[in-house]
Amino acid sequence: MRLPARPARPRLGRWAPLGAAVALAACNPFAPGLDDESINPDQLLGNPVTVRGFFDRFRASYQLRDSTLYGQLVNRKFTFTYRDFAANADRSWNRDVDVNATYKLFRAARSANLQWTQYLPTTDTMYSDTLVFVERAFSLSIEQRDNQRFDGTGTARLELVRKNRSEPWRMRRWYDRSEF
Repeated sequence: MRLPARPARPRLGRWAPLGAAVALAACNPFAPGLDDESINPDQLLGNPVTVRGFFDRFRASYQLRDSTLYGQLVNRKFTFTYRDFAANADRSWNRDVDVNATYKLFRAARSANLQWTQYLPTTDTMYSDTLVFVERAFSLSIEQRDNQRFDGTGTARLELVRKNRSEPWRMRRWYDRSEF
C-alpha cells in the first residue's frame, strides 16, 4: 500500500532564524515612526537673526539648561557687568568666565525658568543693521538639585552685534541690574 504523497514544505533551512530576527528588528511597535519633515531649530528655539528670536533662543538655552546653545549667543569680546551693592562698585568678567559660570549653573540646576517680561521704554534702539541696544526686564527662578530655590527679577541692558543683516545677533555687553 502506498502512502499519499506529503505536500512539499518550503525549506527554510538555517537562514530562517536570521530572517525572522531581521523582520522583527525592522518592526518595533514601541518605537515611533520617523518623521519625513525635518525640524527647523530656528522655529523651535527662536531665530537669532531677529532681536525677538535672539531673546527666544536665550530663553530656550535657560529652559533647556544648554550652555552650548547659550554660548552661541555670546560674542567673543563679551563683557558681563553687574552692580556689587556691598562694595558700591561695578564688577565685570569676560566671555570665558561667563560661559563657564553659566555651564556650572545649568549643571547644578534641576530647572531654570527665564521669562523676558517687557521691553523698557526708549530702548531697542537700532543704530544700524549690525548694532542694537536693548533693555529688558526679566524674572528668573532656579531650582537646584539640592532643592534650594532662587527667585529674582531685574533688568538686562544688552548690546547686540552682528557682521551683517543675515547673521545672528550676539551679545557683546550685558549690564545686569538684578535683585538677586
